[in-house]
Amino acid sequence: MRPDRLSQALSLLGIAGYVYFLWFRPNQEGLALALGLALGGAAVAYGERPFLVPLFAVLYGGILFLQLFYGHPWAFLLGGLLGAGLPYALYRLRKPRR
Repeated sequence: MRPDRLSQALSLLGIAGYVYFLWFRPNQEGLALALGLALGGAAVAYGERPFLVPLFAVLYGGILFLQLFYGHPWAFLLGGLLGAGLPYALYRLRKPRR
């Protein structure tokens, strides 16, 4: 699997998780995790090299700031770490050695 496809899949999984935890099984920690997963997966784009997408990075930072005072920051951080970290780890593992 390519890192850009994994990043897109994690973002879509985060959106599906958000809908699930909002409508079918209301849970604030699950909402924070799903939102972090969606934004973390969208914050880094993969082309020739990974680069940060400013819109999603600013959204992630703003929501993290709000989560620190009014929500569940650890679940949001875990989602963001998974969303941004898994595709980046795959990119590093697939990167050709020089």
